[in-house]
Amino acid sequence: MNAIQALTVFLVVFAIGELVADKTKAVLSTTLVIAFVLLMGFWFKWPDGSFFLPHELFDLSNVGPLAGILILVLITSMGTVIDLEELKRQWKTVVVALATLLIATVAIVFLDPYLFERDLAYAGAPIFAGANVAVLILLNVFKNKVADPVLFQQLNSFILLVLVFQNFVGIPISSFLLRIEAKRFIRHPEEMAVYLKDEAEKVALGPAKRKLLQFPDSFNKPTVILAKLGIVACIAQYLAGWTGGVVHPFVMCLLVGVAFTELGFLEKQSLSKSGSATFIMFATTMVIFANLTKTTPELLMSLLYPLAVLLGTGAVFVIISGIIIGKIIGMSPLLAIPVGLTCTFGFPTTLFISQEVAAAIGTTPDEKKAIENYILPKMLTGGFITVTIASVLIAGFVGSHLF
Repeated sequence: MNAIQALTVFLVVFAIGELVADKTKAVLSTTLVIAFVLLMGFWFKWPDGSFFLPHELFDLSNVGPLAGILILVLITSMGTVIDLEELKRQWKTVVVALATLLIATVAIVFLDPYLFERDLAYAGAPIFAGANVAVLILLNVFKNKVADPVLFQQLNSFILLVLVFQNFVGIPISSFLLRIEAKRFIRHPEEMAVYLKDEAEKVALGPAKRKLLQFPDSFNKPTVILAKLGIVACIAQYLAGWTGGVVHPFVMCLLVGVAFTELGFLEKQSLSKSGSATFIMFATTMVIFANLTKTTPELLMSLLYPLAVLLGTGAVFVIISGIIIGKIIGMSPLLAIPVGLTCTFGFPTTLFISQEVAAAIGTTPDEKKAIENYILPKMLTGGFITVTIASVLIAGFVGSHLF
């Protein structure tokens, strides 16, 4: 098999994963499908004794070296999707998402080492808090800090298991609680009336004020947008080095990306506007699975107990803290808990769940619209806070201080 054939295999597997996720409304996530297909390929053999997928597939495709560079661009671009004004408006959601997530991850870090290996607990906590980017951060940490090859493979396999199975915990709990909350919501006409207003309607305030480092619109070509992302990623990498390792380069990319977006140097939604989002997501997603070639059925079976304990610990503490914090700040616990659990699935599942609950519980068009307007913004904001922001910060901290 040559390089283009190996790359094509990954492109096909990635496409299958996205199609299945789309058809199942992300109940079967892209990462779960990709992991399953690759494991089957790496475990089963043709009649001649060769594996369905050669174990040197990742080396042949050169996906790894490419993704190692592109991840800096990807995380920098994540800073361009952060809307600080919207976060201010949704401050209760932000508080609930951050507080429940931090309490759950702290519980995993301090309690779970009494139940299984400490390193597995430390590695799994940031993944419970987020998704692919947290995995990429820790993979980089393991590569540089874990010398024992057995432990290295165990950690790699474990964080992948947490990544692909955590949505089976968060999705059913969130869907169940949101349905109960939606039924409560429509029993209060005065509350429902507030959310019948179209939140998209805004008074025109004229052209936005040009920001300090904003380029003229004629400069916003895809190549220029990518070049600016690269420049900011380089700045972030330099600043991270200046901190002497206190701040992880990936965390610095996110923070500097936010700063340069506010200054106008980076466009909002930069990666999407560059037209390269899909390819970069493909490369950075596929590299997560590089160590599956060394993951055996025996290793996976040995990790099922710590996986169940970690996911159980995280879910229980999100539920407990969601009840308490929701009551303190005036958010229904039935809504606060799903907001906290967005860390286990993120977008687009946050969108799908909100729409499905509105369609299932609402009996009239007005009820469906009000329920969606009530739930959707909070779920989207919760997922953004947990998966896009907090998980990167937590993974950076764990990588820098616990390994």
